[in-house]
Amino acid sequence: MARVPSDAEILEAVEAYAGRRGVSARLADPGAASVTWQVLLDFRIVRSVEERGERPMREPGTREEPAGRPTYTSIESYRVAPPDDPERHDAWRLVRRGSLGEERCEKCKGGTNSCGACGGRGVRDCPRFVDCPVCQGGPDACWECEGTGRRRVGRPAHPGAAAPSAHRVLCTRCRTSKVACPKCGGRRQVDCTDCKKTGSVQCGTCEGTKRVIHQECEGTGRFTVWTEGYINQSPRREKERRLGRLDLRRTTGNAGRWQETVLRGATDELPDDLDETDRALIDPLLALRKDEVARRATLRRLPLAHVRVHADPHRDYYAFPSHTGIEVTSRPTKERVRNVAAIAAASLVLVALFTALGMAVLR
Repeated sequence: MARVPSDAEILEAVEAYAGRRGVSARLADPGAASVTWQVLLDFRIVRSVEERGERPMREPGTREEPAGRPTYTSIESYRVAPPDDPERHDAWRLVRRGSLGEERCEKCKGGTNSCGACGGRGVRDCPRFVDCPVCQGGPDACWECEGTGRRRVGRPAHPGAAAPSAHRVLCTRCRTSKVACPKCGGRRQVDCTDCKKTGSVQCGTCEGTKRVIHQECEGTGRFTVWTEGYINQSPRREKERRLGRLDLRRTTGNAGRWQETVLRGATDELPDDLDETDRALIDPLLALRKDEVARRATLRRLPLAHVRVHADPHRDYYAFPSHTGIEVTSRPTKERVRNVAAIAAASLVLVALFTALGMAVLR
C-alpha cells in the first residue's frame, strides 16, 4: 500500500479541522486525542466462465445459414481464444462435421394436410333457416295462429289481436290479415343469409381449398437437420467489501486515495502488506473455478483513522489520505445519536400526552 500518514500528520489535520468548528485544543499534547486505524476494503472479481455442449437441431425448410458456420469434430477440443475483457459475453454456434442434411416431413403431404375443420370437403354444414330476428321465432310470429297455421278456436285471443297494427302483415300460414310478423310473415323462421338457403357455406379455415398448411414444417414439407455445438463465455462476479459506517461511504468513496491492485491471472499474488485477516477473507474468492478461462480481480484499500478528541466528546473525527493531502470529516458519536433520539421520542410522548389532556378538558 502507498505510504500511510503518520498519527502525528493525522492529528495535525484533525486539529486544523476542529479549530474551524470552534474546538480549540492541541491534539499533539498527551491525552488530548486518541487514534485508531482500520483499512477499508473493496474486493471484486469477475471471471469469464466457458460453457460447451451439443444439441440436435431441426428447422423447417431448407436452411442455408448453418452451412456457413464453422465445423468441428469434437466440441471439447475446438479452440477459441479467451476474452481480453472477462466482462464480455461471447458465443459461438458450430456445426458438427457431417451432420448437416435434410429430411422429409412425415406428418404432411407436400407441406399441407386435409382441413380438419371441414373434414376436407371445403364447405361446412349450415342451417337453411334461422329464427326470425324480429319475433325471435316465438308465438308472437302471428297473433292468430302463433306460427302454427291453426287459427284460435276456443282459445283466448292474443293480447295484441284486439288492436290490429299497420305494422303487422298477412300471415302466410293461417291467412289472417294484419296479425303476422312483418319479417317472417308468421313462419317463425327466415332464410339463412350466410348460405342463401343452400345448407352449406365455404369453410373459413381452408377457404374452400380443402387443405391447410402444415405449421410444423411451415408448408415446406421438409426439415434441415444438424448437430449444433455451442460455446458460451459469460462473466461471473463475486465481491467482498468492508466499507465502514454507512454515513461515511460517499465521502471516502469520492475523496479517498484508494490503493488499487489488479490481478489478471490465477497465479498472481496479493500484495505482501495485506493484513492476514483480509488475506484469509479474499483467498477463497481467488480459487480457480471450473471452466474459468479469464479473470480480473480488483483490490482497493483505503486506510481510515478514527480520532476521538477529548475536548469534543460528542463527535467522532475521521481522516484518510486524499488526492490533495489528508481529508477530514466528522460525525456525531453513536452515544450522541442515541441520546438525541431518546430526547426526541420523549418529546413526542409529552406532546401526545398534553394533546390528550387538552382534548379531555375541552370536552
